[in-house]
Amino acid sequence: MERLAAGHAVVALALLAGMAACRAAPQQREYDLRGQILDVDQRRATALIRHQDIPGFMPAMTMPFRVKDVHLLDGFSRGDLVRARLVVTDTDAWLSRLQRVGHADAPAGTSAPPPVYPLLAPGDEVPEITLTAAGGGTFTLSSLRGRVVGLTFIYTRCPLPQFCPLMDRQFADLQRRLRADAGARERTALLSISFDPEYDTPAVLAAHARQVGADEETWRFATAPREVIDPFARQFGMVVMREGGSAITHNLRTAVIDARGRLVRVVGGGDWTPADLAGEMSRLASAGRRP
Repeated sequence: MERLAAGHAVVALALLAGMAACRAAPQQREYDLRGQILDVDQRRATALIRHQDIPGFMPAMTMPFRVKDVHLLDGFSRGDLVRARLVVTDTDAWLSRLQRVGHADAPAGTSAPPPVYPLLAPGDEVPEITLTAAGGGTFTLSSLRGRVVGLTFIYTRCPLPQFCPLMDRQFADLQRRLRADAGARERTALLSISFDPEYDTPAVLAAHARQVGADEETWRFATAPREVIDPFARQFGMVVMREGGSAITHNLRTAVIDARGRLVRVVGGGDWTPADLAGEMSRLASAGRRP
């Protein structure tokens, strides 16, 4: 989840939208949402809301919600208690109504900035990490040397379609493109790392991998203990904030690592397409074959 505008020390999500106009309108679900506003970002048309459980959809947590009409946010500020209507489709989510029902001091510490950690730069060697694979067993990142790696971070309980489910959809498309390229098929790999190891056990990850159509020869799911995953992920600019239970606020980061284990680049949010990333990974794989 991406940061809100400069000057706000909260972590937010970069909400993405857009569907092919030629497709039928997606089925949408609507939910009542109650909570407290912690921040308003008019520029990005989002409100960061600490909300109660949304029955049938997701537990209580803190995350930003997009509005399609930015004027819906007019007059709202930190501390406002609100009732809203959340609309969710397979690929998008937004607030269609927002009503103030009161005001209270926001909980202390909810706006604290996350700690700063050194970030990897292009050309840096990506540090080693030992991961637990979907289905069981362990492997190291260095075991993928010789292959260009597309790496992202997810958790399987992520409820909003513009976040972890978006990464799954993007990687499924990316997998298809890489497997269709004979020159890249055996010299590329995809890796989705869960930062929710308490829930995302090997069995859960294996079931999730089957659900999204991951072929283990190309696309692996894995995890590791928090004390291993968190510092590793931070080096890519990944921020994960846990509030207990399944309440996790996070941003999105996708990295490309070359066949020698060096970082090529990191992309924030969903600001990449499977076609572009497949092309980049294929070119890197071809370059790695040259004498």
